[in-house]
Amino acid sequence: MNDLTQENKLLLLGKLTAGLVHEIRNPLSAIKLNLDYMKMAEDDLPTDLKEIVSESLDSFEQVNFLIEDVLDFTRKSTDKTHQVSVPHITDKCLKIILTTARTKGVSIVKEISENLPVLNVNKNKLMQIFLNILNNAIEASKEKSNIIIRSFLEECNGVTALVWQVQDFGIGMKPEDKAKVLSGFFTTKSKGHGIGLGVCKSLTEELNGEMFFDSEFGIGTTFSVKFNINNNL
Repeated sequence: MNDLTQENKLLLLGKLTAGLVHEIRNPLSAIKLNLDYMKMAEDDLPTDLKEIVSESLDSFEQVNFLIEDVLDFTRKSTDKTHQVSVPHITDKCLKIILTTARTKGVSIVKEISENLPVLNVNKNKLMQIFLNILNNAIEASKEKSNIIIRSFLEECNGVTALVWQVQDFGIGMKPEDKAKVLSGFFTTKSKGHGIGLGVCKSLTEELNGEMFFDSEFGIGTTFSVKFNINNNL
């Protein structure tokens, strides 16, 4: 019965998605065009207005990625792959979520190893995974706390893997919630659809990667994604 209910939810979501995205994207496109126009004329703008335009463009990117989350949850695409630098994609994600982190007083600490190999994956999907995990970490974090982003190589049984992880020091997860957190429609938030981490898991698997986490209630959570370099060349 639970499997049938889940399937019905997905079917309903799939039917609603196309119309919903169309209705949202039309006004968003107009907003983006106006912001781009202001960005082009930023030399004539006062400093405080330049910052507002820049932050508004970053917020637009966040909304756009949320829309893509819904689309990717209801369909599988065959996007082409790219040679992707994990440090570069990480920096792009940080630019998008920096305003959200600052609003909550959350500081971002990077511990990225040097000379990491590139990944042969779809860069847009990888960016969605990173953004979702980062946004969840910010939401879970206490005010004026830190989030640590790590990326490094790991050797196990002759296999080399690139690991990217985010550690927060927020509320953590209760034991009974851990088995549900990567399912498509589970959330402990009072507001939210609960598909973000389900999307992350699906996208990671599409990129031939692995997603896992470690969490302790009252202490915090670490989410990791891992890609075997041997299979990614």
